Amino acid sequence: MATTALNITYVDNELYVIAIPSSGLAGSEIFHYVSGYADTMNVTIVPQHVLAAGSYTLSFVGINWGGPAGFKISLTTNGVATAVPCTPGSNVGIVWTANVAITV
Repeated sequence: MATTALNITYVDNELYVIAIPSSGLAGSEIFHYVSGYADTMNVTIVPQHVLAAGSYTLSFVGINWGGPAGFKISLTTNGVATAVPCTPGSNVGIVWTANVAITV
């Protein structure tokens, strides 16, 4: 089975990542982070370590409190990194969402 890693290197201002199982059961928050002032970070989450085996949709929700917003996220599977496309809006509130299918 492929191992997938979620790599987060920039959050301005707030990011939620929720894993929603294809079974239709309730999702699980696997990441929530608050930051600002263009600070960088380096967080890696391996979904297989925190979720039961199965198919999931990773739902990303980016929130902006004001000023420019930004999020840099990639998924690495079997050594190959793929960026999660992100073009956040500049208003206040939810400025970006994305959904990515994974299997753990």
